[in-house]
Amino acid sequence: MSEAKKPLFPFGPILFFGDSVTSGLTAETPTLFSGPQTVPRGIAGQSTRDMARRLRSDIAAYGAKGLHLIGGRDDILGRGRSASQEAIVADITAMLQDARDLYVRTWVGSIPPVDPASPGAAGLPVSLIGHVNAWLRDHVHLFGAQFIDYDAVLATETGALRPALSDDGVRLNAAGYAALRDTMMAALTAPGVDQLWPPPESEDAARRRKFLHHFGYFDSNTRYPSPFIQFAGKPGASHYGVPFDAHGFLNAAPIVERKPAGETRILVVGDSTTIDGGDIANTLPGRLERILRADGLTSAKVYNFGVMSSCLTQMTHLIWSRLVTCSPDAILVLSGSTDLFQPWTYDPRPGHPYNAFITQTLYDHFFDTHDPRAREDGLSYDALITLIYEELKRLRAEVGWQSPGWENSIVHHYELAAHRLTKLSHDYRVPVVSVLQPTILRKRHLTEAERGVASGTFLAYLDRQYAKLEAFTAQLAERRPYRRTFTALDLSGIFRDREEGTFYDIVHYDDPAREIVAVRLAAEIRAALDRAHVLTPFARARQFFKGHRG
Repeated sequence: MSEAKKPLFPFGPILFFGDSVTSGLTAETPTLFSGPQTVPRGIAGQSTRDMARRLRSDIAAYGAKGLHLIGGRDDILGRGRSASQEAIVADITAMLQDARDLYVRTWVGSIPPVDPASPGAAGLPVSLIGHVNAWLRDHVHLFGAQFIDYDAVLATETGALRPALSDDGVRLNAAGYAALRDTMMAALTAPGVDQLWPPPESEDAARRRKFLHHFGYFDSNTRYPSPFIQFAGKPGASHYGVPFDAHGFLNAAPIVERKPAGETRILVVGDSTTIDGGDIANTLPGRLERILRADGLTSAKVYNFGVMSSCLTQMTHLIWSRLVTCSPDAILVLSGSTDLFQPWTYDPRPGHPYNAFITQTLYDHFFDTHDPRAREDGLSYDALITLIYEELKRLRAEVGWQSPGWENSIVHHYELAAHRLTKLSHDYRVPVVSVLQPTILRKRHLTEAERGVASGTFLAYLDRQYAKLEAFTAQLAERRPYRRTFTALDLSGIFRDREEGTFYDIVHYDDPAREIVAVRLAAEIRAALDRAHVLTPFARARQFFKGHRG
């Protein structure tokens, strides 16, 4: 293999995870962090608590085999925060335990120093940096991680940040990031560094471990119990640095039922692809609002009602139970993938929310008055996992998991939800655009990273199922039930001929791709609004005779 094609790291992908330090590092050298072996996941301003909440999900989403972690700086240097060594250490400990349990090789970097005499450090507990670093130096090896001491290249003899490596004594400049990067690369590419592998195990043990690997997707911060719709975001909790509103959705302010005069109110309902983007403006709804306003619809106000892991049945219940009373001018619904891939890994019952079996299992365990076990067993975390996993196995056997009949039933329940959506649009006279969302399955030109997003067996299953959803969507589009209020649209192949890297898993795509989708959806929304304002022949006749009576 030529040096030009030789992989940079001995294995991958490696998750570069952290706060503003990692965010600045990856921004300073974008080419280093743009290949298939690297995943830049630094979020400026993020606390170690937020980092700990998202680590398992990020490892699962990107299939990370390695982890480079720097955390705690923004806790300590963030104005108005009450940082403590105990809290930071507890969060880092939780992350190290997660990485160890998932067999992810981990490097933990020291928090870069600051100059305590600089104006930017005034009034901040900068001494905590040294205390946290001392703990890291003495403890990370207990979790199988390697400590990288960046003070060796960043600090003076007194422990302050070297003047040449910062322009303000607090933040690293280009030279500072270069020094950190060189030290980091030396550690990550050192001789003998290799991927961690789990020990040999039985098929059931392997499935249990894989289930544990996906445990991060039950995170209550993004899937908090919510009446009638199973779950939404936890109000006030952070999603990649952006808080959910009081109702659990990713809006700058919660929607009010009484629509302001002159507002064209558009509601976007979907799954995690709807809230992806890093900040509100970069999400699909945020982009949609910008495009509509730039195109002349200056009254457009787009609200985000995306819910992670939500299936179409949940979306339909959300619209019926909460949204139709908010006087929407149009509702955009993006669905498809969640209905198909969640039953493969989580609750296998077609049409059920992906975590319904956990809710039922735990409630039955703790509140069955005829069974005293909950009061006697002192349920540990490991026993909790076993309880949930055993119920998952029982349900899989009960429903014929992965059988042809099971596959058809999943599609059938999606179709039922879609038909309810058509009827809902008609009964409430609300234009609904129902979109079969884009997927990597229909992209012809896959990059190396895109080719490795999932196993062949799983992709074959999704391919079969998506073909059924495509056929169903085509039938809806051709039949056009309630044509003035309902539109069916298939965007599964919108990236069919795109050669650039687009997807980082089966359904989640990058910012340029998100803009492509937003432009197309904006056009569909404008068309739906126009159709809704066209009078039917009966309405035109009524208007004609009313005018002549006058």
